[in-house]
Amino acid sequence: MSSIVPSIGGIPLKYISLIVLAVQNSCLIIVMALAQGPGRKVFYSSTAVFINEIVKLIVCTIMTIRETIKDTGRFYPQDFLNDVFGGDAWKLAVPAMLYAIQNNLQYVASHALDPSTFQVTYQLKILTTALFSVILLNRSLPFLKWTSLVMLTAGIALVSVEESNNRNGHSSAKHDSAEAIPPPSALGDLLDQQNPGAAAAAAAAVAPSVSNDRPEFVVGLMAVLIACILSGLAGVYFEKILKNTQGSIWLRNIQLSFFSLPFSLLAVYLKDGEGVTEQGFFAGYDMLVIAAIACQSAGGLIVAVVVKYVDLGSQLDTFHAEEGRMGSPRQGSNDSLSTPKSPSAPSVRLDRIRG
Repeated sequence: MSSIVPSIGGIPLKYISLIVLAVQNSCLIIVMALAQGPGRKVFYSSTAVFINEIVKLIVCTIMTIRETIKDTGRFYPQDFLNDVFGGDAWKLAVPAMLYAIQNNLQYVASHALDPSTFQVTYQLKILTTALFSVILLNRSLPFLKWTSLVMLTAGIALVSVEESNNRNGHSSAKHDSAEAIPPPSALGDLLDQQNPGAAAAAAAAVAPSVSNDRPEFVVGLMAVLIACILSGLAGVYFEKILKNTQGSIWLRNIQLSFFSLPFSLLAVYLKDGEGVTEQGFFAGYDMLVIAAIACQSAGGLIVAVVVKYVDLGSQLDTFHAEEGRMGSPRQGSNDSLSTPKSPSAPSVRLDRIRG
């Protein structure tokens, strides 16, 4: 039997996709921080999220058409539309809404936090995904995995506390320097009379962020926390839909992106509607913003590959476990399936396992 899971250079694609996903996550956080860095022209992040969904919709549509022609030798637009909008497509509206909110919160967090803090705290989504897997998919995690999750949470908490203390110390230093300004003299009074706004401008220049650093950090931290919860819930819910229904991973991502569009457009209206109306939808766009959109779109597509091939391994393990429990012989490695010889034996649809 031929190998079900494809490989590149002898390395299974599921491992390559996981490595690429890790690199993409790191690049996304850095590019998003650079795109919203100080001194740069402001762009409206909600429009970037909307464009991100458009890009994923186009790519997944192309991949679906390509796979359909490859499998059947033909493509009927009407059948394609029936597959996309028929049946249980409406179920994707829930994770679509969650992902739309999460993607907008990523920009909020990347603007409020430095890249390293954002990168570390965003790993909390591993814990939320595990918790929702236990709740929604009835999975059981061994003690070692629970221990790892607790250590991960503790590490994230330490980083967050340290960053908060650093910001407090920085704000205190600025506050002390502001208090160290000598009291007004006769010359100072004379200058102040000639230019009444000078003193206020100087005070604002000395400590502009004494009262703003900490609230911004808290906003960023809350944005990351909510994004992690939504990421875990949406991911597990999406996986549950994939397990209980038919349809390729690319078709499901078409539905996911399509249902995300109205929620993303609503976010544009609520968050940046006035600015978009005055300055335009693509105001402030440059190569860095386009790179951020490309990274975020690539993340959704890479996750689709990860779900397709990494989840395949668990399906094969489950199948072989059931096969062994029923007493049927197992031949070959994990990448091969033995054909049931008994007519009454449960059959396995190879095309369904391939996703």
